[in-house]
Amino acid sequence: MNRIIPVLLTLLMLNGGCGTIAYYKQAAAGQGQMLCCRQSVEKMVADSSQPEALTDKLKLVLDLREYARDELGLDPGGNYLKYKSLDRKFALWVVYAAPEFDVDLKSWWYPVAGRFTSRGWFSESGAQRFADRLRKQGLDVHVGGAPAYSTLGWFDDPVLSTFIEHSETDLAELIFHELTHRRLFLSGDATFNESFATATARAGVLRWLKSRGKTNAESRYRAECKRVATFVSLVLKTRSSLKELYQADHSLEAMRKQKASILQELKTQLLALHAEDSEYSGLARWAKRPINNANLAAIAVYYRQVPVFERLLKNNDGDLEKYFVEVKSLSKLAREERIGRMESLLHEK
Repeated sequence: MNRIIPVLLTLLMLNGGCGTIAYYKQAAAGQGQMLCCRQSVEKMVADSSQPEALTDKLKLVLDLREYARDELGLDPGGNYLKYKSLDRKFALWVVYAAPEFDVDLKSWWYPVAGRFTSRGWFSESGAQRFADRLRKQGLDVHVGGAPAYSTLGWFDDPVLSTFIEHSETDLAELIFHELTHRRLFLSGDATFNESFATATARAGVLRWLKSRGKTNAESRYRAECKRVATFVSLVLKTRSSLKELYQADHSLEAMRKQKASILQELKTQLLALHAEDSEYSGLARWAKRPINNANLAAIAVYYRQVPVFERLLKNNDGDLEKYFVEVKSLSKLAREERIGRMESLLHEK
């Protein structure tokens, strides 16, 4: 399996420019690091010298794997049976970019995944250098850290030190999300893939919490999902306002001024939410950071179509297998037909 990396890199070097070669070199090296020096989760759990907190989380991972396979129809395969400790905060740093006056993200072509709306880097410095080059091109840019990623079945994904300390619900959501990509991945449509994984993972977490009798945790998780929905609604409304602005016939100076005003209004709304409810403290911190087309679009990728998939699951009375069949049928439609079908689903009564 390790020989896939140099073979893939050779093919890309024959078909790409210098920038592409450098990017895939770091990707190959980073994935190679992920494959090296991993430890068996089961052996770590049985090792009494391991820290109790780590052992408990690894046991939880094994439980989540079994639940995903037996109750959610998400086959984990060999994923999350090995543990990898990384000497960094995130597994990847992900770069998103969008034109100054466009709400849609720039995309890049990848083998297997097709066109995708981000670039992942295994070092923060590499991501920031790439982001700086994009900014010099006049693009809005956002760099975000990712604690995990899916190799879509090419490799067995490990448990990483970058997410093992997550809360129980966050850990469950992450694992169910990544395993959903393994169940179905539509090449070239990041919003479909991420929104599908987000919706499926949420449903999985709620079922898992209920099955384990974690009533209080279930209530807290529902409340958190509601807060996220409020935040996403504001982001999507802001993107809609920006899209309307960008389609208008204004001078560049006027466009920039109105863009700044719209983004400031979003910050004001988020800070007002926090003033009303301290549980929105995370949004208050987010509102103090730079906001642009790129980070708003990145959020939309993960959440914009979530209500569609939630409607599909509801239409199938919560039957996950029937739901997966319908999602697969959607994925086979031509892009425009798929978007139209999804919009009609969203407006069904």
